[in-house]
Amino acid sequence: MLHRKEKVLKQSPWENVIYATESLEAIDRKFLPGTKHEVEFIIKELNLAIGSSILDIGCGAGRHAIELAKFDYSVTGIDISKKMIAEAKVRSQEQNVSLRLIESNMLGISKFFIDQTGVFDGAICICESGLGVLGGWQKDLSVLKVIHSLLLNKSKLILTIFNGLRKYRGERIKAKSFDFKQGSVLWQMPDDWHGGEKLKEMERVYIPSEIAMLLEIAGFRNIEILGCKPGNFQRNALDPDDIEMMIICIK
Repeated sequence: MLHRKEKVLKQSPWENVIYATESLEAIDRKFLPGTKHEVEFIIKELNLAIGSSILDIGCGAGRHAIELAKFDYSVTGIDISKKMIAEAKVRSQEQNVSLRLIESNMLGISKFFIDQTGVFDGAICICESGLGVLGGWQKDLSVLKVIHSLLLNKSKLILTIFNGLRKYRGERIKAKSFDFKQGSVLWQMPDDWHGGEKLKEMERVYIPSEIAMLLEIAGFRNIEILGCKPGNFQRNALDPDDIEMMIICIK
């Protein structure tokens, strides 16, 4: 069920340079080794000709965007973090590939493509890269509608998000950080974190039927919901205890 009233936190932790820097180190350590396998899967699923245009939403330091560019795709990456965008520029130059990089949150995508439709041949949003933390399902839906408008007909979107089913199972619904009525999780850094401001963020988690509903309302079709294991992308069925789920859909 989609709730009208949802808690909103305005500041993204990714706008804190110290947090973004420390997170990048963790991302490199944990996820960078599996990037090539993930990109091979993405390329196979998108099934695009060389030179096609791909939008990478929540591109971070460019780990997917750079690998896709190595296959001669034209990649536009967007991310809220100044640190991540700066690092993506450095890494793309070091690896001799060209990217278009935009610093913005997901709600700001449309202002970079005013009155444009059918701009991209495919889109990806990998590793919980933004949906759920924008301030409620209505804003998530507005972003999905923008992505839909920017895609050419019959183009695919590949999206990975946290699996809300996992939050509702067993003792997890008793956790104080999880509001099971609203489907929202409060994340916050410890009080003794050395980065200055106390960082926190409210995330709306979705069960499969909810995210499918949003995508359908946004105009997508042929919606597939799969299990998702970082570094080992495959067409596996979703397990209720999977941390993430992968959604593949078509405009």
